[in-house]
Amino acid sequence: MKGVLGEILSNRYRIIRELGTGGMAWVYLAEDLKEHREVAIKVLYPQYGEDVSYIQRFTREAKLAIKLSSPHIVKVLDYGADRDIHYLVMEKVAGEDLKSVLNRRGPLPYQEVLSIAAQVARALQHANEHGIVHRDIKPENLMITPDGAVKVLDFGIARARTLPSITQSGFIGSPYYISPEQAMGEVVDIRSDIYSLGIVMYELLSGDLPFEASSPWSIISQHIANKPPMLALSKLELPAPVEELVNKALAKDPADRFQTPAEMLEAIEAVMGGQELPRVTLPPTPRSQQVRELLLRSLYERAIEAMQTEKWSQAVNLLNQVLKIEPTYQDAAQRLAYAGLHARLFALYTAAREAMEAKRWQEAVDELSEVVSMEPTYLDAAALLSAAALSLAEQQDVEEAARFYNQATVYCDSGEWDKAVGWLEEAQRLDPLREDVRERLVEARRQLQRLRSPLSRLDVR
Repeated sequence: MKGVLGEILSNRYRIIRELGTGGMAWVYLAEDLKEHREVAIKVLYPQYGEDVSYIQRFTREAKLAIKLSSPHIVKVLDYGADRDIHYLVMEKVAGEDLKSVLNRRGPLPYQEVLSIAAQVARALQHANEHGIVHRDIKPENLMITPDGAVKVLDFGIARARTLPSITQSGFIGSPYYISPEQAMGEVVDIRSDIYSLGIVMYELLSGDLPFEASSPWSIISQHIANKPPMLALSKLELPAPVEELVNKALAKDPADRFQTPAEMLEAIEAVMGGQELPRVTLPPTPRSQQVRELLLRSLYERAIEAMQTEKWSQAVNLLNQVLKIEPTYQDAAQRLAYAGLHARLFALYTAAREAMEAKRWQEAVDELSEVVSMEPTYLDAAALLSAAALSLAEQQDVEEAARFYNQATVYCDSGEWDKAVGWLEEAQRLDPLREDVRERLVEARRQLQRLRSPLSRLDVR
């Protein structure tokens, strides 16, 4: 959005230069003319500014984020709107994001990884005490300052996202770090952030992501159904408690993870101190093989019933329980992948219908395209995609017509009637229902005809 460079938002923030782009916003360096300091400003992409419900949610979450005050959270200073520009103001933090550190250095020593995770856990605990879930913990959102401190970015913008959704960058909430329950469109809590932090730790320790594939759904299906590869690092000495800690954070069922960031922090500090990971007392397992088999059969049959009634999230939960007890039980793993796929399809389809009702055509097209790419015959997704694409094209024509009309107005004001006619004719072609375009075109043609008449040329002489 180059047009904002040099502008002063709300008579206070002067935009200096662009710093980067994200899934939802441009990021700029700006000067706070009131406090005489440099700040970072995120300017939302136009499609979000046009969504009233989103802006209300964004404003509500920004108010919550301003209350956060932790040395490990990038401070949200202000938010507001200037004309149709909606923005979030944050402190400017010197340093390097963790993804860049990883790309430059490769896998990090486990002691350093534990230190980073402990600082992120402190940030998440502070947010959790204020009822805030981040929803997009990943290396790109973790800043390392020159003195080695870790600061979490994007509180106040990540939670306002509605999942599942697609943006200019593809997937909201990176599929590489997303929790199983978040991927299926379920309501999430702080344990989802703990899962994402576990993925970050795995990547920092090994240099690799636990789940990689060519498409977002392939990655998501692995989050739902597959265990991550073991962190057996041949070139590094990795204490067993470190791997146990990461594996607990990456449990498929939120009930099996650390329940709060404070609990995870306690485990991290124990491992850093050379202690064993605190053991969690699990319910006693049935001693009798017969009872065990009855339990498995009951869970499996309930999962089949849930699938038959299209209660996909319930089926995923039940099949996860089956595989936790017996990883090779019948075809539970294949059914889990199938149920996970349909949970995702249902969540995407539902979000697309809501987007269409709100006339967010680009969002609807993106989500329905994802549905059709995974399952071309899913419900009426293909027909809805065609309808949404048509509405999007019409919307784009209207927006383009407005641009042509505005430029034509400039030519009219300067008396360049031949140019004005050309631009107005194009505006009318794109949006034939605009009465002001028609009236302005009639006037521009009349002025052009008058200009080209012999009498006009005689007047000029």
